Amino acid sequence: MVRTIIEDKTAIINVEKNIISENVDILEEKLNSVKDAGVLNFIFDFHNIEYMCSSALGLIASTLRVSGENGGVVYFCSLSKQLRALFEATKFLTIVSTADNANEALSKISK
Repeated sequence: MVRTIIEDKTAIINVEKNIISENVDILEEKLNSVKDAGVLNFIFDFHNIEYMCSSALGLIASTLRVSGENGGVVYFCSLSKQLRALFEATKFLTIVSTADNANEALSKISK
């Protein structure tokens, strides 16, 4: 459901399934392990995701805070129309950069 790849100080978090209350703990475990690894930058790849529960939004908000406090950046990639609307409504897109895919986000972080 959630795969992570760490490259240097950047983590790519591939979310492969809608995040609901029954599986949000999987996302929490992955994010905690990535944070413990000293990652500064986070790329969330939401390919084929249309929904996430409020608990998942809280986990992402916590990740934004940690990244920002440590001088990192966060990118959202592969946003569906539904997920983009959710992130616009919650104002996430005013503080998070977006990219078409993880490779584009990686190249922007590397600059």
